[in-house]
Amino acid sequence: SSGINAEYGGVKRIRVTTLARHWADPVANIQHVAAGFDQEASSALMARIAVNRNETDNDGPDVLRWLDRMLIRLCQKFGEYNKEDFSTFKFPDNFTLYPQFMFHLRRSPFLQVFNNSPDETAY
Repeated sequence: SSGINAEYGGVKRIRVTTLARHWADPVANIQHVAAGFDQEASSALMARIAVNRNETDNDGPDVLRWLDRMLIRLCQKFGEYNKEDFSTFKFPDNFTLYPQFMFHLRRSPFLQVFNNSPDETAY
C-alpha cells in the first residue's frame, strides 16, 4: 500500500491504495495467473509505462514496438491456438478486451505525437 499526505481545507487526509495479490508460479500454475488477470488495471499500467518510456527515451516508434512485443508475448502465453491456423486463436474471457485497449493506446495522443505542436503534446 502507498500513502499520499494532502491537506484540503485544513483537514489532513491520507490516500491509501492496497493491492491484494495471490502469488503463483507463472510456469507451473499459469491458469492461476490467468484467472487473476485484470485487463483494465493491466492496460492502465501499460499506458503509464509506455508514456513514461515515450517521455524519457524520446523514441516513439521504439515504444510502439515494445507495446507490440508485450502484446504478442501475452498472446503466446495465455492464448489458445493451433499453429498455422490463426482462426483458432482464443483468449480466456478476462483477456478479451486487452488487445483492444492496446490498439487504442497505440493510436492515442499519449503516444502519437507526430504532427503536433509541443503545446498540443503537453496538453
